[in-house]
Amino acid sequence: MTSAQRIKRLNVLEALPRHETAHAALLADILDVLHGSSPAAEDQPPLRDVEELSPGELRVLRYLPTNLSRPEIAGELSVSVNTVSTHVRSIYAKLQVRDRSSAVQRARELRLLAAGRAR
Repeated sequence: MTSAQRIKRLNVLEALPRHETAHAALLADILDVLHGSSPAAEDQPPLRDVEELSPGELRVLRYLPTNLSRPEIAGELSVSVNTVSTHVRSIYAKLQVRDRSSAVQRARELRLLAAGRAR
């Protein structure tokens, strides 16, 4: 792929809307990888003073930076709203935060989520 083709593909991906879409988290991760700002999993430091998140909690965590509601996240993951709510409460407790934006910020600090950029 030529440099011009790569830039064109990046521009197309960056032009896609990120609000109120289930794919916002995935799109942000893809763009972070393409921009070289997403650390490889093996480069991530272990959690310090934070209990490790379960696989289900990590799945829910990926949707927290989006504008999706808990029922919408539940629909995307094919689980109940109660399951999402339970995971969210557990995420907040383990990350020692009280709200969604703080959880996203803390998860990014711990490199559990790709670093956000101004969009």
